[in-house]
Amino acid sequence: MQTETTSTGHASAPGKLMLAGEYAVLDGGRALAVALDGELQVRCDAFHETGAAGATSTTLELHSNLWLEPKIIEVDHDNEPLMSDPFIDAAISALSAWASKPSKVIFHVKANLDPTHGVGSSSALRLAVLASAKHIAAGSLINVAELADSALELQRRAQPAASGYDIAVQSRGGLIEFRQGATRSLSVRAENHLDKLASCIVIMVGGVGASTGATMILFLDWLVKNKAHAELMHLSETLVDAWQEFLTSPANTGLSQLIKAVGQHRTLMAKSPVFPERIATILEKITGLDATWTWKTTGAGGEDAIILIGANETLKAPCEALSKIGWHQSPFNFTPQGLTTW
Repeated sequence: MQTETTSTGHASAPGKLMLAGEYAVLDGGRALAVALDGELQVRCDAFHETGAAGATSTTLELHSNLWLEPKIIEVDHDNEPLMSDPFIDAAISALSAWASKPSKVIFHVKANLDPTHGVGSSSALRLAVLASAKHIAAGSLINVAELADSALELQRRAQPAASGYDIAVQSRGGLIEFRQGATRSLSVRAENHLDKLASCIVIMVGGVGASTGATMILFLDWLVKNKAHAELMHLSETLVDAWQEFLTSPANTGLSQLIKAVGQHRTLMAKSPVFPERIATILEKITGLDATWTWKTTGAGGEDAIILIGANETLKAPCEALSKIGWHQSPFNFTPQGLTTW
């Protein structure tokens, strides 16, 4: 009678927040993004039959704190299916980590990244599932760049236009400037950048959420019909420059210019069909908008997370106004920590 051997690997990926570059990054523009200390953890248990050459099929057992019951799938390695669910798709793809396939693999996912907040729950899931399996199969050594490429390939099955900025920042951590094909860390030796971000940003969540794929389709269609591409690229690049000038300047030098750049960018975005009009109506009534404080959507837009920007004392009124309709401040802080395995 054959016995089983078991090996276990763990991985953790952070959340993310896009500060600038939404949509422009799809056409060669820069994006600025930062990791959040919200966390998605994955435990992977792999079972091999002792003495077996490798299973021709593998039983996948998938557990998530977002599901009431686990999902069990039998995967034939000669005909591996493509699945629309990001967890199932990542788990099937993760089986390629093993040359000799296990007879059974169990993934446990535990996350505090709410999918409606737009903080990268699906990209973190793909990264951590792949990393936990690679951690076992590669003997604890993982190549982060290769993992990021694999996770992006999975992401593009569901979102063909995905730029990969979210996977880039979640795999590395900290603050990054991302352009397709190149990623530059802005906080490896300057974590004070993260402290400075925390001094001028409040992340607010509580909206209805917005499907990334559907929101992108609507916006990109609007962009083409209104011939607004050139204006978007200009305003987006100006905003990235304003963020970088603020982050590298002493004290709050550059904050007024940053507020101006955010306001100009938002004015264009407000013309699109994915702009959160309900939020705009509330915030436009508050004194100092685009003068002493400002706000913007993040990521694909819609009613995912939004960010309020300004000196702390200027953000109290917009925070209170949003709290009256059920929004609240995100519990997450900025972090230099990226993808980890153990």
